Amino acid sequence: MHKYVILANPGHNRIYFEAALSIAHSEITAMLAGLNIHVETSLDSDIGLPAALAFSTTEALSLEAQSRLTGASIYYALFEVVEGDLLRPLSPEPTHTFPQSMSQILRYTGKTNEQFTRLMINLAVSAAQTNSEQITLLDPMCGKGTTLYEGLIQGLNVVGVEINPKSVHEIQTFIVKFMKNGRFKHKTQKLKQSAQGKKVADGFLLEAASKKEAFNAGDTQQLRLYAADTRIADQVLKKNSCDVMVSDLPYGVQHGSKSAKDVKMARSPLELVDDSLHAWKAVLKPKGAIVLSFNEFTLKWRSLAQVFENHGFKVLSEAPYSGYLHKVDSSINRNILVAVKP
Repeated sequence: MHKYVILANPGHNRIYFEAALSIAHSEITAMLAGLNIHVETSLDSDIGLPAALAFSTTEALSLEAQSRLTGASIYYALFEVVEGDLLRPLSPEPTHTFPQSMSQILRYTGKTNEQFTRLMINLAVSAAQTNSEQITLLDPMCGKGTTLYEGLIQGLNVVGVEINPKSVHEIQTFIVKFMKNGRFKHKTQKLKQSAQGKKVADGFLLEAASKKEAFNAGDTQQLRLYAADTRIADQVLKKNSCDVMVSDLPYGVQHGSKSAKDVKMARSPLELVDDSLHAWKAVLKPKGAIVLSFNEFTLKWRSLAQVFENHGFKVLSEAPYSGYLHKVDSSINRNILVAVKP
């Protein structure tokens, strides 16, 4: 048995910190399972560190596995427990490409916590089995872009669809400014997407690399952004073009689903998902994964799972892809659903 301890990031959201330690154990179990490493038990974390997650594995963590853990939502430092219960610090190579500040700079009401967003991305990547060399992440309701920024940080290509043109403009403005201020090599392009001879969305493409040498060699990451209704995502994006899909469903307030004939926003997140899943399924690759977070006070996990199953998805209802329910505040009891396209 090999024992390890992850020191929790001191910047982690304190509102649900106790729950975060528990759900982070499920997260790393899923992450390591993707590398065929079994997390045996959750150990007593009362080891003299301020806040930590202790676990054991049946085999020693490889350098690749150690590096993978640096992308965990709660990660700050990694230790191996050696003889005498001493902690030996490990120094894995971080997996992120761009600075983590990319997703941390912007602050606004309703923003999803970046660490929680990272957790959802990790679950999606672990659940997907598309075997793509370069993973493409889609947020079909990307808001102001937290999921897109976290995806770029983790080295993924990202695609965002957002019905609010103001939010699309804000993402475009921010990411270009971030690249310029950080002196990251990049290029941009305006896009226009048509279907059946009619324009359905204006778009934006950013191609960039965290290092100049990589950019010059063509080793880049892409951000594609479209101002469109998520329910027509299959008219905006190519079929079978995305490996994973991650999004934070509206928590019961007015949100982004409108038809071409009726600008009134839909209020039911379940209705929105049901109306959108045909399009999401079309753009997701076979064996690709979807991870959604939602408010259990306004939408029950079982109801959401039933909608996914009705559309032919396999809902992952067993650990480590279940058990993520946690309280955020008095009006939000947040949960996660993970589903895979056959």
